[in-house]
Amino acid sequence: MHAFVGKLNGSFEKINKFFRVSIQLPNPSQKTIRVGSVFGTVFGLFLLIFGLIGGFKWSTIGGSLVVLSNLGNLLSKKK
Repeated sequence: MHAFVGKLNGSFEKINKFFRVSIQLPNPSQKTIRVGSVFGTVFGLFLLIFGLIGGFKWSTIGGSLVVLSNLGNLLSKKK
């Protein structure tokens, strides 16, 4: 995740130089990313359960994707 954030920050720095502006970009810590992934997993589970109970297939699919994405981030070996 930090590699992605680093590449994104590099791209925004180029844009900032081009437009001659100075904007501080976020540099989240590993703990912040993990906490966000936990909240994302809980939200995804809510969407998944809501979709299963209510019969909303897009909520079920979306919730599943959110849970899988966040669990992948939580279970990654980088700490």
